[in-house]
Amino acid sequence: MQIRLLSTGDESLLRQAARQHLDRNWPLARCARALADPDFVALAAIESGAPVSLAYGYVLDRLHQVDLLLYSIDVAQSHHRRGIGRAMLEALKTLCLERGYAEMWVLTNASNAAAMRLYASAGGVREFEDVEMFAYPTPGHPVDD
Repeated sequence: MQIRLLSTGDESLLRQAARQHLDRNWPLARCARALADPDFVALAAIESGAPVSLAYGYVLDRLHQVDLLLYSIDVAQSHHRRGIGRAMLEALKTLCLERGYAEMWVLTNASNAAAMRLYASAGGVREFEDVEMFAYPTPGHPVDD
C-alpha cells in the first residue's frame, strides 16, 4: 500500500476516490480546481492501483495560527481494521509538521465509534464533549456541489 499526497495531475484518482469513498461523482473540472487550490490537501492510500482510502481537508489560516482542518477520512469497508486510517493520520501529522501548521483537527460525532477509536488511537485529544455544528446553506445552491 502507498499513501500519496494528491496534486495537480491526480484529478482522475481524486474523482475515483471520491466516488468510491464519499459516494460523490465529482466532475474532473471540480477535482482539478480542488487540486490547484493550495489550501486543499488530499491523501489517498493506493493498493493494486486503486484508492482504498481518501482523506482530505483544508488549510485554515486563522488569525492566530495556521491549522489543517481534516474534513473527511474514509477507508474502504474491505480494508477496515488494517491500520490504514491511522497511517493516513500519521502522514497528515507529518505533513503538518513539514508545513509548519500549528495543529490538525477534525469534527466527528460521538456516536461514530469507529472514528472516535481511530482519532483517539492516533493521539487525538478530545477537546469538547458538547460541540455542535450549524450549517447555513445558501438558498438555491446545491449543498453537494
